[in-house]
Amino acid sequence: MKQILSIQSAVTYGSVGNSVAAPVITKLGMQPLLIDTISLAAHPGYGTIAGGATDQTQFSAILEALTTLRVLPHINNVMTGYLGDARQAGPIHSMIQDWQTERHDGLYILDPVLGDGGRLYVDTTVVDQIRRTLLPLAHIVTPNQFELGLLTESKIQNVYDATKAAKTMLQQNPQLKAVIATGIANTNSGISDLKVSRQDVIELDYTKRPHGVAGGGDLLTAILACWLTAGNDLNAAFAAASHDAHRIIEDSANTIDIALFDNLHRLTACF
Repeated sequence: MKQILSIQSAVTYGSVGNSVAAPVITKLGMQPLLIDTISLAAHPGYGTIAGGATDQTQFSAILEALTTLRVLPHINNVMTGYLGDARQAGPIHSMIQDWQTERHDGLYILDPVLGDGGRLYVDTTVVDQIRRTLLPLAHIVTPNQFELGLLTESKIQNVYDATKAAKTMLQQNPQLKAVIATGIANTNSGISDLKVSRQDVIELDYTKRPHGVAGGGDLLTAILACWLTAGNDLNAAFAAASHDAHRIIEDSANTIDIALFDNLHRLTACF
């Protein structure tokens, strides 16, 4: 069975981070290997903060143990999301370098969970560490409009700006194969998801919803990772991830989280 290592947040209640990745990866027929960067009762949108970042010593030890246990050669692809502490970027960087030595065919998918709608979720040191430490190792990056602007230090207002910023990111990071930019404002007063590679740009348009819902970006990235791990090409993976994620988001219009477990059966099979 193919394996995907997912390093991101976990919540007891709700659907964000690894609490999205685990059921999605399992439903699509693969084995999720999970490392939590932070454990919370629920994401901050619920108004109560309970929990905190994984102890740095323990976090580093877990990542180092993957090498000791000879797990790395069996991991097909790696995805990272929300970091609980900027210091977590260093051990992740070391582990991914070791893994890439073992798996030349493996893809590292970076979901830079930094903020949305002009609001930063993390300390600015996390932005810096993702830009300097993790982005150079990534094969695919999946920022939303706000995150793309942060990582490229540019102002993103529309599809043109996002495409230009994504191409700059590709130029600055030779290992990067594509930027999947989500929730980009378009000329039709809606939003678009973009796939920008060195060869082409693909735009998928959707109706803009009046209210955001947590977990949509995590869902899209998890689906994308599964489709790529199954051996599908990037264009097919992007289309499936974007369409399935937006369909589930549409069914979650009156909730604070994506209605994931009510809609797992609607995920398009990737094999």
